[in-house]
Amino acid sequence: MADELRVILAGRTGLDESLRFGEGIELVRVPSALEALAEVGERPDSVLVIGSGAEPADEDYREAVRRLSAEAPVLHAGSNGRVPAWADATIADGADATELRRVLASLGRHEPRVRASLGIETQVGRVAEHAQADATGDGASAHDADQGRDAEDASEAALIAAVLRGREVLPMALARIERRLGVPVRFEASEEGAGVPVAWQGRHFGYLIGEGCADEALAREASWLAGWLRLVEQQAELRRAALTDPLTGAWNRRYFDRFLPAAIERARRARESLTLLVFDIDDFKRFNTEHGHAAGDEILIETVRLLRSVIRPSDRVCRIGGDEFCVIFHEPQGPRVPGSKPPENVYQISRRFQEKICKHEFPKLGSEAPATLSISGGLATYPWDGRSAEELLEHADRLALQSKAQGKNAILLGPGAQRVCGMD
Repeated sequence: MADELRVILAGRTGLDESLRFGEGIELVRVPSALEALAEVGERPDSVLVIGSGAEPADEDYREAVRRLSAEAPVLHAGSNGRVPAWADATIADGADATELRRVLASLGRHEPRVRASLGIETQVGRVAEHAQADATGDGASAHDADQGRDAEDASEAALIAAVLRGREVLPMALARIERRLGVPVRFEASEEGAGVPVAWQGRHFGYLIGEGCADEALAREASWLAGWLRLVEQQAELRRAALTDPLTGAWNRRYFDRFLPAAIERARRARESLTLLVFDIDDFKRFNTEHGHAAGDEILIETVRLLRSVIRPSDRVCRIGGDEFCVIFHEPQGPRVPGSKPPENVYQISRRFQEKICKHEFPKLGSEAPATLSISGGLATYPWDGRSAEELLEHADRLALQSKAQGKNAILLGPGAQRVCGMD
């Protein structure tokens, strides 16, 4: 629920039991500090609690959190009371919801929600401030100052939203600099040029140029701009790390769970079909046992490489389990060139991939490699084989299991998949 306090627990915090039944608490559990960052990107109003086994190695972790969300505190779960450099405060093992809220209130974060839960009225200070301004005759200037702060806050919020959504930040940042300096500015992404360098800790982005502006003022803005450009890069890196499988480079289960429902919704609005291939590698555990995990890793990596060589640029390859993969066949624009030969249907693509796997030689498997590796899968198509992501995945998975039961090395099609592949 939107009014709940969302708490992200990373690693072993000792807070699971004490917070599980806390009123107004939503718990999210992740294995690492990196995964916690990804969750903050989704909900900037979260609280991070980092425990044993998930401590970030980088002391700048807190700064990375700040750039994603100005209001997300980082707490260290520990009993020694020591606050690490990457945390805002420490919370004791076994602390309950009341203690958590008191720690947050002491940090001055989540004030509307936290103070309300503690019975503290958040508007008292603001009302007293305005009353004092009116009494001294400074009401107008206080109002103007408030408006200025509101404009800055709105501008900052727009930049944060753009970063979190992966959108272009530079035009908004330049517009904000122009408002502050009162002169036109431009950015040149070149190695050498006029103006003030835009750089962040050795990373050079380009030059900020402002006609008739003092170099000192321009340098301050260039430093501010560099921070935002580095944040854009960092957010892209975090997004890739959070949504891709580190071994194969395929999209991971987190990405799959987010992308498939969105792709189905687009297909529904456009009255288009969408096909899902679910498959796994036959006897993969045996290969792992007989040839070692290095050979198993090679199989997984090569499987994704071979698959990418036959699918279309708009299709998505996702690793959703150990040796289980999904391909979302998703072609919103149709053929690339008007009047060109129609592209292969998804069954033809799947069969070509299946043949490549069977014929491919895997050096780490030795002489057994040729013709011994195969896949079993199922093809299900929206809307006929399932009208939601869950239904479509369940149907394709069921077909994959039937493929194995019928002798493996097969790809079965649901009625909808048969229809779009012209096989009904």
